[in-house]
Amino acid sequence: ESKKEEEATHASVASPVDNEIGTKNNNNKNSNNDNTGSNDSISMPVVIHSKDNSTGGENKIDDDSNSTAKSDPSSAGRNDKIDKNAELEEDGCPTTTAANENKSPINPTKITEEDNPKPTISFPWRHSTTLPERILQKDDLSHMPNNFQARFVRRLVACKELNMTPFWNAIPLPFGWEHEWEGELANNFATAYGLALEELLGSVFGGKVKVINDEDGITIDSSVKCEDGDGDDDEEVSTKSLVGNSYLNSMFDKKLVERYSMLDSNRCRLKLTIRPMDAKLHSIFAVPLITRDIVEKKPHLKGSYQKIEKEFADSKSYNTVKKMTYDLAEEIGEADAYRRTVIADVLLTCSEYYQLRDLSTGSLLDDYSMEDGGEEEIVVHNVRFEVTTEKGEDGLRKIAGSWKIVDLDDLLEGNVFY
Repeated sequence: ESKKEEEATHASVASPVDNEIGTKNNNNKNSNNDNTGSNDSISMPVVIHSKDNSTGGENKIDDDSNSTAKSDPSSAGRNDKIDKNAELEEDGCPTTTAANENKSPINPTKITEEDNPKPTISFPWRHSTTLPERILQKDDLSHMPNNFQARFVRRLVACKELNMTPFWNAIPLPFGWEHEWEGELANNFATAYGLALEELLGSVFGGKVKVINDEDGITIDSSVKCEDGDGDDDEEVSTKSLVGNSYLNSMFDKKLVERYSMLDSNRCRLKLTIRPMDAKLHSIFAVPLITRDIVEKKPHLKGSYQKIEKEFADSKSYNTVKKMTYDLAEEIGEADAYRRTVIADVLLTCSEYYQLRDLSTGSLLDDYSMEDGGEEEIVVHNVRFEVTTEKGEDGLRKIAGSWKIVDLDDLLEGNVFY
């Protein structure tokens, strides 16, 4: 009785490392008795749950047997599991089930869904009369200090990358005033957003839906079809027309396009009207050395710039940061080491009506959806733009490529790569 109590207690408090070791030891024991049992015990779901459930390896194999028993009521493993838990409860020891009540194990099904996303009728859109919290806190997601002096330095570097001189153009103006270059850049962003959104909405519905983009704004009702629509048919409409649209992908980052390609446009009705009212540059900064293209070629470099910033914040050692910077430049290569990324957030104030309905039930699909006949509301959209710069032959910086939308209303949490 004492030995059984001791083993059960150890099972309830075992660390994740102990769990994996315990699982491996039990696998070895089972391999001497039954090869089939050994193969079941080392399947991927068992390993994932073993690391998170804080139970010993022996209990994990019992859980696996219990899972088999659920699919086969006549299995002897189910009765053995019940008997064992009953004995442990009588002795006052926590059972495997009790030990796991407050845990949140990794769900293998969730991982599978992310790797193989299925079409959905949830439209990625934010219609809200309140600003996102990070905008209110003036957080530009640069992961650098968020104070006036640090933000000014970041603006100064970004202005230099865009050849905005002299330096006082980077000084933020009070009372909501702005420099001329800020207003021009924000208005250009607003125009680009309108063109990109028009193409996006048309592509989501396979080119069969009429999208109006004029001086009053953008309007779409997916129930109103184009007379000469030539989009694709059935469930392949959204995925095929978005991912394969080179014009659309030149305006949006591919991760954002993939997000919208998951919408099953045949199962929903979208009514959207956007009338732009004001555009204001919220933040702008430059990231040295690293670009999104480089990270796509060398995925292990993702987050490398944040590591340098974090090291400096923790150690305040210039020598360490200098070495990390040189190592990063060497890893990137001389050909790309002079490239930089400029990232800007623009706030677009709009008068907007938004509604998304399920065609099969007629019900509204999300909390943002407005009722029929509702009046337009004043909303603010945060649009994140990005462009790459490089050193020109005359020594000045020049833009390599064109501005691209990498995130809308933080759907991708800034789509950070650095």
